[in-house]
Amino acid sequence: MFAALADPTRRAILARLAAGEATVNELAEPFPISVQAISKHLGVLERAGLIVRTREAQWRRCRLDPTPLRTLAEWVDQYRRLWDERYDTTITQPSDREITMTRTFDAPRELVFAAHTQAEHLRHWWGRGNPLDTEIDFREGGRYRHVEHAPDGSAYAFRGEFREIVVPERVVQTFEFEGMPGHVAVETLVFTEHDGRTVVTTTTSFDTTQDRDGMVESGMAQGVAESYAALDRHLATLR
Repeated sequence: MFAALADPTRRAILARLAAGEATVNELAEPFPISVQAISKHLGVLERAGLIVRTREAQWRRCRLDPTPLRTLAEWVDQYRRLWDERYDTTITQPSDREITMTRTFDAPRELVFAAHTQAEHLRHWWGRGNPLDTEIDFREGGRYRHVEHAPDGSAYAFRGEFREIVVPERVVQTFEFEGMPGHVAVETLVFTEHDGRTVVTTTTSFDTTQDRDGMVESGMAQGVAESYAALDRHLATLR
């Protein structure tokens, strides 16, 4: 379908058929190309399932089939929402052992800081909106542990220790996925407020380039997008 829609002549043909059925000759009239060339375009559209061609006496008539277009529109809309959420977050790799993520939230800094550091808020968004069991001792030297329960019944546990806390400006903590023990990253979260909106900049430092690349390849970008989208929804309820 994407290939069929890529050509402007075929898109114009579909626009004409949206107004009603037409013969091949009628479809060819507006174009400076032959009827045979139009027929080839119609063949592409027919193979894509976008039109139906019928014969009445000596006439070949064409009509639009909107069903595949609806399917395509639903698919695009699903991923548009994901892309919109993902690209609200800027992800860069400033060095061969670091990842930096920046996201702006429409909420004051104290509220966004609390959402990142208090169990009553974390369980609403940290696990991409999935159910989350969380234990947190928010003090320097304190520890946290989050267990995300995925829709398929799987459970994923993460843990870490708070190394530095400056309320409501900065948190330095470790991060470890219990499914791969021993691979400990260090996260630095910086909270900056501008005109009632809060920018959260998270820099994660890894022991090796391989650890950093493994995090990227694990689907980190999509997971972050889903979690931050859940945080946006949670902040909206608090406002």
